[in-house]
Amino acid sequence: MNIECYKSPEKKDDGLTEEQRELAEYWLPFYKKEVVPEKERRDCSQEIIELQNLFTEFASDHSLNELYAIINLTAEDALNHPVRESARKDLAPIVARLNILKQETNITAERYDELQAQYENLSKAVGIINGDKVRH
Repeated sequence: MNIECYKSPEKKDDGLTEEQRELAEYWLPFYKKEVVPEKERRDCSQEIIELQNLFTEFASDHSLNELYAIINLTAEDALNHPVRESARKDLAPIVARLNILKQETNITAERYDELQAQYENLSKAVGIINGDKVRH
């Protein structure tokens, strides 16, 4: 009996769906780890201001209420969704800035957690697609 014929056509050997693989390929470059010694870390003040500006721009460009209202959406349709896709793309520089703050500056854990919570609020509004539903 050929076991291969019983595998889901959208799954590869890594166990991920095409959507999950696409998301992983998109986000993995943002998680490169370069450890900067504590004494060489730069002051975080200006970068926090810049990150806050990104949060403000995101909120002014994208209605969180509209994003939360998106519930039924296939992975294929998501790529062309005028509201969600532009918001999803605008999250990338925010998460990149957060990673830089954590890895290269003297930001405190408490302040980082506050900024991370702000990011998570925006990210939840965009949500993730799972089974043709947007999970917020």
